Amino acid sequence: MSDPDFSELLLHDSEAHSASSCGALSSFETEHLQDLQMTLLDLPWEQVLCSHILPYLSTKDLFYLRSVSRGCQALVQTHFHLQFHVNTNSIGDRFTPEAFCTMTRDSTCLRTLCLRGAKSWLTSDILLPVIAANSRLEKIDLTGCLALSGVVVYSIGVNCKSLRHLCLENCVGLVLDNFLSLMQDQSCLEFLDLSGCWNLDDDLVVQLVPFMPRLKHLLLANLYGLTDRSIVAIAHNCRSLIHLSIRGCWRVTDSAIKLLSQYCQKLKGLQVRDCRNITEESLVALWSRKVRIDRPQPLSSDRFKLEMEADNPLRIRLVL
Repeated sequence: MSDPDFSELLLHDSEAHSASSCGALSSFETEHLQDLQMTLLDLPWEQVLCSHILPYLSTKDLFYLRSVSRGCQALVQTHFHLQFHVNTNSIGDRFTPEAFCTMTRDSTCLRTLCLRGAKSWLTSDILLPVIAANSRLEKIDLTGCLALSGVVVYSIGVNCKSLRHLCLENCVGLVLDNFLSLMQDQSCLEFLDLSGCWNLDDDLVVQLVPFMPRLKHLLLANLYGLTDRSIVAIAHNCRSLIHLSIRGCWRVTDSAIKLLSQYCQKLKGLQVRDCRNITEESLVALWSRKVRIDRPQPLSSDRFKLEMEADNPLRIRLVL
């Protein structure tokens, strides 16, 4: 509420109140005072209110404002039509389908759509028209949206060719066929989160990553069907990779991590917690490159080498 125009409006209201409390005013003064009195709705809607004031209101406050009068209802609806971002993360599952439809029914220029935690109220029937009407979406976050079907992912692949960030964490109903449209042209995608999507395995990753050469962040935690096949495909196709999470993918082995270390030279972060077949043998090269790994690094590299040599003299070659 620190916008200069709004502060000036409050000042005018204060001055008018002070003048009226000093006694009777002449007709000229009354007419002049009426010219000075303004309401919120008298400010330019698109240039001032929708651009510099309403974006600072929470979703809940916008709906409160919308209920004040018909004018406020029209103002807030204009704001919904012009907005570039829809974010209900702070509301989660307390939102309603009716409120979401009100927010998005006129939206055609959305850039981000963040609906994290909409476990029950968000359905495919509600979301599909929004995706179809907003082809310039760059970020979509559907974490934990359990009521969605795979047709939503298919629609994203068909309509959103400028997508840079896609989060489908814990969307447990997804299968390989839902991603066929993403295997056409997603060259802009830089962030993909499929963590917790239990039905996905090597077949998806191997087919998907060749179409995402700019991928920088790939999160595949708790995909229990993931094996070295996926890591090999990632190593060969995602040379720009910065962060990889395969936490809980217990079938991945040291061999795949060594290949990843060799090919993904830009890697800065790796999550391998609960990957019981990945040992320090494959991680030591990444530690030497200052890659952040969610496992404690040995206190002394010399001590680590001596311990490996004591266990098996042949394994010391992997460290040197």
